[in-house]
Amino acid sequence: MVLQTIRRLVLGQTRWAPNYPIDPTDTVLPVFYFDDTPLLRNYVQCSTLRFNDVLDAAMLRESLSQLIALPGWRKLGGRVRMNSKYKLEIHIPKTFSSQQPAFGFHHTTFDTSIDEHPLASRLPKPTPEKPSIHNQHSDFNTFEVPPDTPLCLDDYLKSDHPQLTLHIVSFTDATLVSICWPHIAVDGISLAHIGHAWSISLAGRVSEIPSMLSANDDPMANAGRDSSCTEQHPLEKQQITGWRMYLFAFYYVLDLLWWRTIETKVLFLPKTFVKDLRDQALSSLSKERPAPFVSESDAIVAWLAVAVTSILFPSGSNRPVTIGNAYDLRGRAPSLFPVSNGKGAYIQNAVFPCWAIVPAKKVHNRDEDTLGSIALAVRRSIQEQTTEASIHAQARLTRDSLEVSGIPPMFGDVNQFTIHFASVRADLAESLDFRPAIKSVFRSSERQNPTKSVWAASPGHPVYYHIKCISPNNMLARNYSLITKTSTGDYWINGNYPPEVWKLMESMISDFVPWLHGQGDQRWPRVGSTGGTASHSHHFRGRLCFCTGSPKLYLFGAIAPSCSRALMQPEGDVSARTAGQIHLNISRRKTVTTIED
Repeated sequence: MVLQTIRRLVLGQTRWAPNYPIDPTDTVLPVFYFDDTPLLRNYVQCSTLRFNDVLDAAMLRESLSQLIALPGWRKLGGRVRMNSKYKLEIHIPKTFSSQQPAFGFHHTTFDTSIDEHPLASRLPKPTPEKPSIHNQHSDFNTFEVPPDTPLCLDDYLKSDHPQLTLHIVSFTDATLVSICWPHIAVDGISLAHIGHAWSISLAGRVSEIPSMLSANDDPMANAGRDSSCTEQHPLEKQQITGWRMYLFAFYYVLDLLWWRTIETKVLFLPKTFVKDLRDQALSSLSKERPAPFVSESDAIVAWLAVAVTSILFPSGSNRPVTIGNAYDLRGRAPSLFPVSNGKGAYIQNAVFPCWAIVPAKKVHNRDEDTLGSIALAVRRSIQEQTTEASIHAQARLTRDSLEVSGIPPMFGDVNQFTIHFASVRADLAESLDFRPAIKSVFRSSERQNPTKSVWAASPGHPVYYHIKCISPNNMLARNYSLITKTSTGDYWINGNYPPEVWKLMESMISDFVPWLHGQGDQRWPRVGSTGGTASHSHHFRGRLCFCTGSPKLYLFGAIAPSCSRALMQPEGDVSARTAGQIHLNISRRKTVTTIED
C-alpha cells in the first residue's frame, strides 16, 4: 500500500475517469503488457520539429491519414479505453471521419518570417562555434500543444480524442510540425518508424510502406518467459527488493522534496566540443589495457552526470550514482523481433534501461580521471546488459517486480541518486523526408539574416527538434536527458534538471571561446602562457579540474561566491592563493589544478 501511494505521488496518477461511451462497432485491440505499465500510463509527450521550408499542411495531413487508414497502422487511430479488469485497450472506429478522425489536427498560419515573430524567434538555434543553452519557455506550448490536446490518461479515457495530435504552424519561410502522443502507444524508435512510413505516403508510394507488425499480437509476449533463457541478469544480485525498497523510496521522495523545481532546457554541443570531450575521456583511460572504447554519447553522458552530481552533492559525498541508459530491443533480440528494420515496423514500447552503478568515491572525487571512468562504466553497462540473454532476464525481473510493486526493477544501493538518459540512434528527425510537401524555400533569408546559415539540413528535412513531457505532475520527467545527433555531428540535448544544475552548465560552457583565426586551436580559455596568472569572473566551490593539454578547460564543480580567482598555467609553479587551497600537479603534457574550499 505504501509503495502504491508513493507511485501515485511520483507518477502524478489519480483514480481513473470513467470511459467515454464505447461504440460496439469499434475494433478492440490490446495495449501490450510492457506498454500498459504505471510508468507509461500517465506519460504524454510532444515532439516539435522545425523545417526551414514552407510546407503544405494539407498534404502532410492527407498523407498521414492515408498511412493510418492502412491495415495494422489503423491501431494508431484508435481511442484509449480501460476494461473491467483495469487494463487498457485501443478502440478503433469502424471508419474514420470528420466526427471521428484518425488523429487530432490543428493548423496555424503567421504572415511573417519565423525570425521576426516575437516568440518563434526565441526558439533554439545552433551555435556551431561553441556550446549553448536555450530556454524552453512555457509560451512555446502555443506552437506545440493545441487546445483540447489530451495531457494525461484521464483526458484520453473521458474523451473521444484519438491518440495522436498533429499541430502545424506555418511562417513565410519555415514550418513547425508537432506531434503529441501517449507513451503507451509508441516509443521513440516507433515514432521514427511512423515518420519513415509517413514520408513514403507523402511521396505517393503507399505500396512501399512497411507492414505494421504489432497491431494484434505482442512480439514481447514471450519476453522473460522463454524456458531456454535461464541466465541471470548481470545486476540481479544487486536488485533492490523487500524492505530495502522502502528505504529506496524514502531517499527518492526526499530528493523530490529537496529539489522540487525542475527546468526543461535544450543544450547544443558542437562536434568540436564533443570530440574534445571524448578525447579527454580516452586520455584519462590511456593506462587501461586493452585500450577501451567509449563513444561520443558515453562521454556526453559522463560529462552531464558529473555536472549534475557536482552541484547537487558535495565533494566526498557517500551517495552512489546510478546512470540509466535506455536502449532499443529491436535488433538485439531476434527471438522477439525477427523481422529486420525496413521490412516491417514494430510500433510499441520496446525499450529497456541498462544501469551503470558508479560508486560514490568514483563520481564525487571529481579529478582528471572522473570523466573517463564514468564514460567507461556507461560503455560496459551497455556491453554487458544488452545481450539477448540479459534482455530476457530483465523482462523476467520486470514482470516479477510489476506484479509486486507496480514499478520496474531497480538495482544498486538504497541511497543512490539516479540519472536517466536516452541516446537516440534512429530518431524522428532523421526519418522524415517532407520534400514533396515543400511549397517554397525562402532562400533570400540566408542573405538577409546570417543566422540562417547555421542550419545544416537539406530541403524537406528538419533542421532541429525537441521533445518534452506535457503531462502535469509527472515527476519522472526529472534528472533526464534525451541526446540526439545531427547529420553534421553536432548534438542537441533535451534536459530536465534543477535550476542549480543549469546554472553550473552555463558556467561550464561560458568559458568556451570560439575559434579565432590566427590563434590556432584555442577553443578553451588559456590562462597564463609561460608564467604568471590570469583570473576569471566566475566563482567556484567544491573541487574543479582544469586540464590544459591542448589547451582545454573542463570544469567539475559548483558555483558559489567562495573563491575569488581560478588559477591555471601550462607549466611552472603557482604561488598565489585563493580563498581555498590550491594543489598543483605538473607534467610536461598536462597541468591539473584543483581548487578546494
